Amino acid sequence: MDLPEGLANHAVYVIVLGSFIAAFSNAAFANGGAMIVLAVTTTVLPVSAVVPIHSTLLIGSTVSRAVVFRDHIDWPITISFLVGSVIAVVIAAPIYVRLTDETIALAIAIVMLVAIWLPGISWRPKLRHPWALVGFLHSFISTLFAYGAVLHAVILHSDLKRRQIVATMAASLTGMAVFKIVGYAANGFDYTPFLVAIGLSIVAAFAGTLIGKLVIDRISEKLFRAVFRLLVTLTALRLLYAGLFNS
Repeated sequence: MDLPEGLANHAVYVIVLGSFIAAFSNAAFANGGAMIVLAVTTTVLPVSAVVPIHSTLLIGSTVSRAVVFRDHIDWPITISFLVGSVIAVVIAAPIYVRLTDETIALAIAIVMLVAIWLPGISWRPKLRHPWALVGFLHSFISTLFAYGAVLHAVILHSDLKRRQIVATMAASLTGMAVFKIVGYAANGFDYTPFLVAIGLSIVAAFAGTLIGKLVIDRISEKLFRAVFRLLVTLTALRLLYAGLFNS
């Protein structure tokens, strides 16, 4: 298995399983997948690789959701989001590749803890067309620290229905992921050692999406979210320790 030095072969299987669960979560609940992938990858990948790889692992989930729910995509929102997104990635990608591992670990940990424990934010920008601004802010944060959260905070409080939210987020985040991958590669990140894990994860994500679609209107979220919050918190605390004491 062509993996970076120091990574055991089981890392690929852990990443693939995480991608499956993330895609299932995104299809069933319209949320949670990005944080699941982040939690999984931080346990088996070098810290400096987590953010660039995060985009490639999620793209299988977002593409599959965009295809499965394609009739529900709100294209005006998606296009506006992507206009802001591409500008943000151009600015943020060169900054990311200059950050130290300790800075990345601390920043990811803080983002995870804030996303999990901060009360829900019902941000509704008082703009006629807010989605380009949402795209810029979400993509800038996401390019630096993997998880943007801004799109979620806004779109979940829009007038879109559940399937429209799933579809529109999927299309928007697919475009952002492409921009990010190109941005990291253009600034020197080498994806070659991770291609096997990426390819298998994309296949797993399609399976997770199809199963998630089957239960989207049936499954209860309460137990899932409790376990999800616990695991993400433990992962964030481990990253905090690594960032503070492994420097």
